[in-house]
Amino acid sequence: MLALSFAVPNVVAQVTILHSFGDGTVPNDGWQPTDGLTQTPDGNFYGVTLSAPIGNPASNIFRITPSGTLSVIQNVGHPDSKYAPFFYDNELINTYTGRYKKQPGVLFSLTGYPNGPWRLHTWHLFSGEPSDASGEIGHLILGADKNLYGVSADGGSVNQGTIYKVDPKSHQVTIVYSFPSSNPAVGPRTGLLLAADGNFYGGGFGLYPNPGEVYKMTPNGNVTTFYQFTGSRYPSSRLIQGSDGSFYGAAGGLSRGGSLVYKLSTGGVLKVLHQFIPGKKQFGIDTAGVVQGPNGNLYGLTNTDGTAGKGTVYEVSTDGSIFVVLHNFGDGSVPNDGAYPDGTLTVGADGNLYGVTTRGGSAGNGIVFKISP
Repeated sequence: MLALSFAVPNVVAQVTILHSFGDGTVPNDGWQPTDGLTQTPDGNFYGVTLSAPIGNPASNIFRITPSGTLSVIQNVGHPDSKYAPFFYDNELINTYTGRYKKQPGVLFSLTGYPNGPWRLHTWHLFSGEPSDASGEIGHLILGADKNLYGVSADGGSVNQGTIYKVDPKSHQVTIVYSFPSSNPAVGPRTGLLLAADGNFYGGGFGLYPNPGEVYKMTPNGNVTTFYQFTGSRYPSSRLIQGSDGSFYGAAGGLSRGGSLVYKLSTGGVLKVLHQFIPGKKQFGIDTAGVVQGPNGNLYGLTNTDGTAGKGTVYEVSTDGSIFVVLHNFGDGSVPNDGAYPDGTLTVGADGNLYGVTTRGGSAGNGIVFKISP
């Protein structure tokens, strides 16, 4: 029987608030951090927020040390840079996320690592269908060919989304695959994973009434369905490949069935490790992707459940035999500990877990936290 999210053991883990946005310690430090953090070789973390004052149509990229010293390194002048930046070749690379035809999205980088001065460089203006990407365009990864790869929710030949690659030297953007108006894999939902077998794996919504799916793309751009979910399920996070070679991820649902964490073998066989069952007042529980900790177990975030209904940090074993809640946000055990975490945890070089919440903290604008399981 699957464990229920409201009836699982809790384990006391040390939670440290590294920064509360809007508390006055760093002027104009923004609010509502999203998508977690990126750690760079110098040990610091980078993330994004909406900028201050609230309502200002821009985003901040910030740096924070493991001990909690935060500085805003760039205001990017756009309200929809909501993904943690990708670090490559001493540059922080990110996107302004386009949501409308008048804002199809921008690919940019910040140079000046590690200590500045920071300079903003525009790499590419996405133009949308039929020959370019648009829409949600974040979560870049590095391919084996040293190009960067990403997905877009819109754009492409029939405006159903794309997989694109970027030459980090020339900044040339090439559409590798345009999603069709019929299966397989309509509507990319998640970023990509470059697996040990040399193929890319990602998540798609599927064409209604079909459920979502995990698709596989070969290096030459051939896309096929790798695993199709049942019912109204769809992948809600990027996959990771564990130390055992299996894939791990999270899936959501368009019903009261809640979300789940799953294991997917390299042969395409799925095992549910834990299912989150929403309470009476909750329509569903969103869980972001998981990371694998030094002990081999998986760690993740939920954004609406827990004893206070403000999200949790959880730990689950790779065989599903262990599931524990490490922290319940907003339950009073740690004052001003944040609410409604977003994105995926980052395993720091020190073995601790780092993440963000979009709300809560001493000023109510979200926090950066560290948890030591």
